[in-house]
Amino acid sequence: MRVMQQDTPMNIRVDLENIGCLKRLTLNFKRGLNIVRAPNASGKTSFVRAFTSLFSERIPPSHILNLNSVRGRVKVWYGDETYERIFIREADGSVKSFGRMLPFADERAFDACIALAEIGVIHRITEGSARFREYLENLSYGKYYREITFTAGKMVDELSRELASPEFKRFEALPNLLTELATLHIRKENVKDRIESLRVKERIAVKDISSRIREMELSANGVKTALSELDKELRREEGNEDQMKDFLSLAGDSPALTNRIRKAIENSRKRQNQIRSEIEEKTKLLRKLEAEIEELKRQTLKEEKRKLKEIEVMEGELNRIDRLIQKKEKEIEEAERFPINHHKYAGRPVIDVRREILLKIEWLNGLIEYFQGKYLNHMTSVRLEFNRSVIKVFNELSIGDFSNIFLDQNFVIHVIKEGDVHQPIETLSASEKLTLGLILMLAAKETFLPEFPFFIIDELTLSYDPERFNRIINYIGRHVPYVIVTALSTEKGEPRVEHYPL
Repeated sequence: MRVMQQDTPMNIRVDLENIGCLKRLTLNFKRGLNIVRAPNASGKTSFVRAFTSLFSERIPPSHILNLNSVRGRVKVWYGDETYERIFIREADGSVKSFGRMLPFADERAFDACIALAEIGVIHRITEGSARFREYLENLSYGKYYREITFTAGKMVDELSRELASPEFKRFEALPNLLTELATLHIRKENVKDRIESLRVKERIAVKDISSRIREMELSANGVKTALSELDKELRREEGNEDQMKDFLSLAGDSPALTNRIRKAIENSRKRQNQIRSEIEEKTKLLRKLEAEIEELKRQTLKEEKRKLKEIEVMEGELNRIDRLIQKKEKEIEEAERFPINHHKYAGRPVIDVRREILLKIEWLNGLIEYFQGKYLNHMTSVRLEFNRSVIKVFNELSIGDFSNIFLDQNFVIHVIKEGDVHQPIETLSASEKLTLGLILMLAAKETFLPEFPFFIIDELTLSYDPERFNRIINYIGRHVPYVIVTALSTEKGEPRVEHYPL
């Protein structure tokens, strides 16, 4: 740090234009203590805000530019270089800023080197906050470890939500879908087997009935043939009877011949009756056979219709199963691959994408674990180093208000007064809170920004007695080239600088 002070130019000039309530102002600073004095509402805080805008963008440009101006600037002569920040009010009322920052610009300076009541440690202490993890995260860049783990965690959550989306849920259902498809194919084969079995049974039944019909038709044909023969025989007998009757008329008075003829006629008539009886029996048998044949044909037709209806029902079931198979195959295809028009994974196999996502999640979880470990080790080291700096500042200042100040493992500040009495921050006096805030800021500067050439205090030491004020300022002066303190003045006019070598 001493090398930094030797390289630091002796004089610094700051020009302001349209900054806060200041139309124009030029201030010159030298190494040592620079007290900027001015009455209330005369631009002291406006100067601090404007000057610090050249090494940090923590204060919004709209809080720096004059409310009634469209353009303002801050120009600083530092060494052999000139640095300028321009403020422009846009048509919509917003304020933009641009320009060249000072070479030692560092956003962390607001937490360690700029003591403003409205921001930083002073504000936290004044509000009674006792937790300083975030404060040290920002100063030590530990927040980047936390942001990496937080961002990686968000990515894991997003990827996990993606895996839980319907597209991947369908893939997870793939084993069930394949099982259902296999079941449908089994059902289809069973139905096909049943249809074939019905057809076989139908063919066997038809063949059996047809065989019976053929047998009965043969029997009927035999009966018909027999009837035909009987009919011929009956006609022959009737002819014989007629012929015998003719012979009888020619026999004359011969009793023997007449008897013989009459006997022949009687025998013929008996035979005719016998034949007619046989014809009647054969006719009945034929009708019976024909009736049975017709009944068998009706049964055959009825059985055929019944079997055909059952087969039709089975074929309908087969068609329904085929449609289900097609639908299931489409579901499986959709579960296996993303649609060709998918915005992210067009046409890719879901299993490949899922594997990639799971590998990403595994890698991110490893990254989270690694940086969480880095974060914990880093923050533990930072806390210990910061506590050492707090003890150093506290011991060098020799302020009797406290006997010890330190951060515990949860980054909670502990204030110990004489007699080992723990003093809650909210119960401290305004002067004690200010002292505590300055101790923490000085410790933070020595720990994280040891070469930053400025320490600025804006109207915070007004309530200090001269001894405490001098002790704090002298301590700061031993470690910082430029000390700037704003103070209230009873004399009217613009802010002016009083310089005191340290």
